[in-house]
Amino acid sequence: MFESVSSVERRPPFDRAARAPRRRKGRLLALSYAISVSALAQTAEPPKVLDPVLIEGQAPRRELALDRPAASGSRLDLAPRETPASIDVIDRATMEERGATTSERALQSAVGVSTGQCFGLTCFSMRGFSGTLSLPFAIDGVRYPGLAMSPRGTFNYERIEVVKGPASVLHGLGAVTGLVNWVTRAADGREAREVLVAYDRWNTRTLGVGLGGKAAEALAWRADVSHMAADKGSSGFVDRSDYEYTHASGEIAFAPSAALRLSLAAQYLVDDGRWYFGTPTVAGRIDERVRFNNYNVEDGTVRKEIGWLRARIAYAFSPALRLSNETYANDENRFWRNAEVYTYNAGTGRVDRSDFLWITHDQRLVGNRTELAGEFRPFGLRNRALVGVDLSRNRHQRDNNSPFAAPPSSVDFFDPVPGQFATTSPFLPVRRTELDQRAVYVEDLLVPTAATKVSAALRRDWLALESMDLRGTGSFDRAWRGDSWRLAVLHDVLPALTLYAQIGRALEPPAQIVTLTAAQRDFALTRARQVEAGAKASLPGGRGEATVAVYEIVRTDILTRDPVNPTLTVQIGEQSSRGVEADILWRPSAAWSVQVNGTVLDARFDRFVENVGGTPVSRAGNLPPDVPEKIGGAWIGWQASAKARIGGGARYVGRRAANNANT
Repeated sequence: MFESVSSVERRPPFDRAARAPRRRKGRLLALSYAISVSALAQTAEPPKVLDPVLIEGQAPRRELALDRPAASGSRLDLAPRETPASIDVIDRATMEERGATTSERALQSAVGVSTGQCFGLTCFSMRGFSGTLSLPFAIDGVRYPGLAMSPRGTFNYERIEVVKGPASVLHGLGAVTGLVNWVTRAADGREAREVLVAYDRWNTRTLGVGLGGKAAEALAWRADVSHMAADKGSSGFVDRSDYEYTHASGEIAFAPSAALRLSLAAQYLVDDGRWYFGTPTVAGRIDERVRFNNYNVEDGTVRKEIGWLRARIAYAFSPALRLSNETYANDENRFWRNAEVYTYNAGTGRVDRSDFLWITHDQRLVGNRTELAGEFRPFGLRNRALVGVDLSRNRHQRDNNSPFAAPPSSVDFFDPVPGQFATTSPFLPVRRTELDQRAVYVEDLLVPTAATKVSAALRRDWLALESMDLRGTGSFDRAWRGDSWRLAVLHDVLPALTLYAQIGRALEPPAQIVTLTAAQRDFALTRARQVEAGAKASLPGGRGEATVAVYEIVRTDILTRDPVNPTLTVQIGEQSSRGVEADILWRPSAAWSVQVNGTVLDARFDRFVENVGGTPVSRAGNLPPDVPEKIGGAWIGWQASAKARIGGGARYVGRRAANNANT
């Protein structure tokens, strides 16, 4: 990859109170200089030549990720070092150094994460689990139940936070195995003029422009626009998988005093691409000669159009007590039109196509979150606490051409002529759901001794779903409620070494909640429990950092087939994972950096039954699909000069199963 980034002018952060002393200091220095010059001009003696003085030192190092607050792991504005969970923060500098212009490439910088494209979503697996339900996304800390359309590019984001392990206690139902939070660039008052130009494989072109600064002493602004286009890569490396992606984001912030900050932020994304839905197998194997073929129709597409609007108010009553309120709105339109099933016909030597899907999603989400945080001293002990209320309504309508029938369609196995989309099923409204979500949560960090911290968090969610069948009589109402929690302890063995241990529980809907069918309405929430222990350390001299974690996750009450009657779906399944992951970043000098990380895990179905031709077949002991049990990576970077940096890396992803049978 070839990438050029312009130089960026930076000024001190947006803080009016902090700038006044600098101006006064500047005037004093100017006055002192004038007096010195005047005195020198009046003396008759020649100037004296002083002996040379050699000053040695080190250039300032980049702040360690362990010491930068990460909102996803805690709402108390804690740094990862103080948070009893595994958190990977992929910051702006890391994305630029590694050429991570796409979300898939950026997420590969996180320890133990493998990524891919799943029909409009960036899907990924982590800690033995995969799928969009248990691994959701958040935008600036806001997520919603149901299908989330993920970003494709990274230019508009300041950082990406990957929280591992149950995150429901902070982010609501459906964050069983972890959560990815995309944090957009904020209006912090820094002067910035940035241009990104990148060219990559498959004729991928990326252009980004970012501007920021202050319009007045108390008014800051930020605006970013990026565009990507590629001949391939929408959902793989096959033919006819081109795409275009545009993302605009911005924020205006007004801080009339040190205690009050008001901000308004907006985002708009459009992602439009032609997609690939698989390669037909011959005798259970893929023929290498056709692995670049795309058997989808010529006009197949997956398009998403997303808008976010967010208003925030933050007020500090005192240094020890602050209040924040956030109102947000999300508008999304999603569109699928593809032929999605391809079967090799041994009799004709051609590929028969079926499932001509034409689907749209229309979603409107509005919500409000209020938090009160403070610092107290119960019994003379340091304590930080927060209480929050989260309310939202999600209106989702799904229209399609079910049962997805089409005229007979087949294409040549080696040289497919794709043709156009055609269906004999009418496109009609299917179902509209309205989901009301309420939640109350608390988080606390108690410091009983200088070296020990105790962390606790609790959240209760209430969900009320009204599902309206727009074609028949399958309308229904459903309500859920449940508690998520986390309890942990941290201990500083040394000033630079912290040990921690935690136990937590999370909840997850049994299926995609905004498209839940009448047949799924009686299922309860599934549960997950995690036990984790680990260490976080700074290397001597601030030259890097290292983390290690061991964990066990058990998820129960998952949907499975009845062991006696495979035509019935029951909620008695269980899946588990246990493993270890480690990461070390070392900067031997200001010019060099080396990072090595990896994970080894054991993931399995403990109880799971499938219906195979009318016969119940147990998959207990099998590896869940798309879960590699070994992942490793290494990266080395060299700052060759003030304006040039060279880097390279290698990545290993272990074998994965493509189905529950592991065949």
